[in-house]
Amino acid sequence: MQPIPIIVEEIPDSIKKYVKQIEKVTFPKQGCTSDVGILHTAKGRYVLKRTKGEKYRKWLYKEYCVLKNIQALTDFQSPRAYKFVQTAEQSWLLLEFFEGKTVREYLEKEDNEKKREYIVYEMGRLLARIHDAKCPEQLVSKQLWIHRMLQEAEYNLIHYKVDGNQQLLKQLQKQNMICKQEVLIHGDYTIDNVLVHDGRITAVIDWSGGTWGDARYDMALAVRFEDGIFTGKERSAFFNGYGKGISQHEFCYFAEGLYEFF
Repeated sequence: MQPIPIIVEEIPDSIKKYVKQIEKVTFPKQGCTSDVGILHTAKGRYVLKRTKGEKYRKWLYKEYCVLKNIQALTDFQSPRAYKFVQTAEQSWLLLEFFEGKTVREYLEKEDNEKKREYIVYEMGRLLARIHDAKCPEQLVSKQLWIHRMLQEAEYNLIHYKVDGNQQLLKQLQKQNMICKQEVLIHGDYTIDNVLVHDGRITAVIDWSGGTWGDARYDMALAVRFEDGIFTGKERSAFFNGYGKGISQHEFCYFAEGLYEFF
């Protein structure tokens, strides 16, 4: 799915009424699950997301619900969700705007080794605070997170285009990777979903995977060697910030296995 620029005339009236007069819309670098625009208004800036299709509309609604439930938590910065609107074919979510670029963008341009390691270390510290936060009851499930995820992985394999395959799914199911203690997790804690501004981390975005789950999943996704961005020292810096690490087996199961279905 290629992002499509959001045109002011398309924005639902209830959102336009909330933000008042829209002066312009700009478009940040973004992923492929939603169309994202920055609304510049007299009241300030907002983030507006639009999704189409069953899968991505469900994800956007879940992000709205998660953000509403974690809004009272003060251990970390996450966007406020102001408005969620569904039309016949589209879903819209209006969010708080945070200044910054993603950790990916930061690491791609920053050559100073100490500054790079500091940001990755702080990314680890931030994740530890998320995992230590009290999880809202609305996000807690009686069913084990790994069982829910494997069921969803099987559903996604049948109904959507994913990177995983039937053989990989069977391997994951056989390994019986049970978590001894579940915590509040982000569910997609990657270098694309943590923002940096003026040399410090400002916010964590894209909370559609937020739930009561396995901390190792977040840890594994955070240090994926995608595009060769992380060095070995930076990976160590992340785990030093978090306070502990994960095994190579755990990393492969979550980052190179389960994540392939989402």
